[in-house]
Amino acid sequence: MKWMPIVLLAIIAIALGLRLPKLADRPMHHDEANQAYRFGILLEEGKYEYDADDHHGPTLYYLTLPIAWITGAETFAETNETSYRILPVIFGLLLIAGTPLIKNGIGKTAVVFAALFTAVSPAMAYYSRFYIQEISLVFFTFMMIASGWKTWLTGKTKWAILCGISAGLMFATKETSIIAYAAMFGSLIFTALLCRRDKSTALSDGAIIRASNLRNSLFALSAAGLTAFVLFSSFFTNLNGPLESILAFKGYIARGTGVNTDHVHPWYFYLQMLTRYQFEGGPVWSERLVFGFGLLGSIFILLKKLPSNIDLRLARFLLFYTLLLTLAYSVISYKTPWCILSFLHGWILLGGIGVASALNLVKRGIASTLKTALVVGTVIGLSIPTIRLAHRTVFRYAADYRNPYVYAHTAPDFKNLVKRISEIDAVSPGEKELYIQVIADPDSTWPLPFYLREYPRVGFWTTADAVPEQPEPDIIISSADFETDPEKYLSEYYALRADTLLSIHISRPLWDAFIETRK
Repeated sequence: MKWMPIVLLAIIAIALGLRLPKLADRPMHHDEANQAYRFGILLEEGKYEYDADDHHGPTLYYLTLPIAWITGAETFAETNETSYRILPVIFGLLLIAGTPLIKNGIGKTAVVFAALFTAVSPAMAYYSRFYIQEISLVFFTFMMIASGWKTWLTGKTKWAILCGISAGLMFATKETSIIAYAAMFGSLIFTALLCRRDKSTALSDGAIIRASNLRNSLFALSAAGLTAFVLFSSFFTNLNGPLESILAFKGYIARGTGVNTDHVHPWYFYLQMLTRYQFEGGPVWSERLVFGFGLLGSIFILLKKLPSNIDLRLARFLLFYTLLLTLAYSVISYKTPWCILSFLHGWILLGGIGVASALNLVKRGIASTLKTALVVGTVIGLSIPTIRLAHRTVFRYAADYRNPYVYAHTAPDFKNLVKRISEIDAVSPGEKELYIQVIADPDSTWPLPFYLREYPRVGFWTTADAVPEQPEPDIIISSADFETDPEKYLSEYYALRADTLLSIHISRPLWDAFIETRK
């Protein structure tokens, strides 16, 4: 009976329920808005140039183009939150659907439970609805590992090329890909040393010799280099891009050590997120389902108590890779919550191995069917509260600062400011013709450029001294300490983030016209 596709479809249905609904409800994070703004330039002008200071690689922007074409958006103003966030949804689902690629390395049971853990993980669900690079980076990383494993086993060039393309896409997605490369390299060394000691899994296997020959290595390296070069050079229109992508590491290394950044957190920052996180009396969050079974899988691997359909070599590689990646991200001073995804997926794969190994253990002896049912029931029983937690994470607490995955996020109240602008526009003489001045520090303006994308008469200034005196604006949006003439403007205040207020100053004639509509 071919049960695996049916179970995977059910898991994907659960994942869809957590990822697809209400994509536009949560206000855009300033990073999301910034990425969307840069995509708008690509969409309208057909231009992309790598920015060595920030914004990461080009894959996110180029992969958003097909979505814009399908939805018929030709300008930045015609896009919306959903047209951006559907891309991480797709990659989140592909990550689940792609898990069977390593079926011949970890077995069907481990694949199914790894897919389930990916679907219900609160972090995976949350960032599969977030327009940043992280979930696509995790997918490309998994594809590199899976296709590398296929190359190792079969020696087929097509898998080597796919492995190289995946590696190139990783680099063209985010600079932190080099941490994953280093973890893979270190894991290969540790795995080789253990295999050399263990004759039953020696690296002198003929299949390994075929798969790791010079030709396939050259194909993989060539595919990786070409993929990254094409994307960073903006399809050969900016030949400085590839060099700048290398030089950018000077700044990123400094940032990683805590220089010129506010994102410095203690070494246990991610461990807290994996085990137990609670802030100011809010709900308790954790990835204990994944982390707990991941630890169980690690023990089975170290003890070599694995089912016969799990290849010890791949299992060891995944173990060392996950441990090294977790250690690396914990040691680096610069930490943001979405970075947890890179090593969390490793724990997910180990968790699948843990469940499969536990089931293999209880299949022996008396009452094996009962013990198997007990293990499966326990895993499913533990998954149900995790699904509920994931549901709360992506919906009810999607922009709540007590949610560990919410990081300097735009407050829900900000959408009331956007709504007010729309209401004032409705009573103005011309549709979308409001003259809007934004006077605030750049840190206090995002995601305004995204939400004001439909208004062509918008100007941004950092100080009031630089603002032209004429014409007088219809609306001024500013930091909370900015003062206007109360005879000319009515002022309101809205939360931008948990610790930041914005004020909106509306010209009296427009305000009076708006009030008339409420009588």
